[in-house]
Amino acid sequence: MTTDETFHIALTGHRPNKLAGYDLTHPFYVELQAWLEHIITTGLAQHRHLRLSSGLALGADTIWSRAILAMRDRFPGRISFVAEIPVMTQASQWPAAADVEFWHEQVARADFRNVYADEYSPRAMQLRNEGMIRPAQLLLAVWDGSSGGTGHAVRFAEKQGIPIFQISPTVVSRRASSALSPSGR
Repeated sequence: MTTDETFHIALTGHRPNKLAGYDLTHPFYVELQAWLEHIITTGLAQHRHLRLSSGLALGADTIWSRAILAMRDRFPGRISFVAEIPVMTQASQWPAAADVEFWHEQVARADFRNVYADEYSPRAMQLRNEGMIRPAQLLLAVWDGSSGGTGHAVRFAEKQGIPIFQISPTVVSRRASSALSPSGR
């Protein structure tokens, strides 16, 4: 049964160096995207519309954006994609052209865009996280419990009283590894 309201979900998560590296075809990322698509499907079973925010960073944010776009195509009119952009030059220093291209695709395909600063600074990243989290009704956290930007975002959500659903990178890695084993899942 669905409700008429829009439910807002944001995601915070680690960068590739704390996940499975920069190869987004790695089984870890395939498994993570499957989990995130399942979460979106579950949300759609409970709410008529989902407003889904991504901070567009490399790593967990990129996989979240992929899941959002795939599910928005699958469920037209039921999902809004919000690009939470710390600064419009966010991807300018990224080494892989494909990552930069996907960043621009995300910005172009977003239903809504929020830009938080004119130039890069750690404060711009914090403003983006806070701006993305404040309206959220649920924060997904692809987080190993360590300190850093993701940890700061989780603590901010806790202070705001926003429920947090933690997705452990270790659990995703185990599931991805078991999917590769000869016995499967």
